[in-house]
Amino acid sequence: GQAPPDGVEGDFMAIAAGGLNSLALRRDGRVACWGHNFNGQAPPDGVDGDFVAVAAGGHHSLALGRDGNVACWGRNLQGEAPPAGVDGDFVAIAAGSMHSLALRRDGSVACWGCNDDGKAPPAGVPGDFVAIAAGGCHSLALRRDGSVACWGLNNRGQA
Repeated sequence: GQAPPDGVEGDFMAIAAGGLNSLALRRDGRVACWGHNFNGQAPPDGVDGDFVAVAAGGHHSLALGRDGNVACWGRNLQGEAPPAGVDGDFVAIAAGSMHSLALRRDGSVACWGCNDDGKAPPAGVPGDFVAIAAGGCHSLALRRDGSVACWGLNNRGQA
């Protein structure tokens, strides 16, 4: 459903905004969703689970479980939101227009979904990263030494 103009009531600890939907992570680990749900990215009843982070992409949504696995829902046109989720020892997630990223505990990055322009290489990206971000068609990762790795579409110098 649509969010009321005065906001959404609840005890939330994290938020994410996608193409046409919004997510809010409740302190009890469940995800509240609202906005456009044409592709199932914002189920009005939310998503139950024991989650610690959320990310919203163009038409898909992600939630990082306390167990380190990623739950995915919404459009899966290019493999960006596999219904079975993605298992791993993940500590952070990010969602782009049609691709998804997850930071492993060992500092490497897992990528899935559309790999046009190299934004989500299936082999992932090795490195000693501490944070990740996904743009519409490019991806970033912050190295422990403070430098930034960029990959994907670079038609405007964004990567």
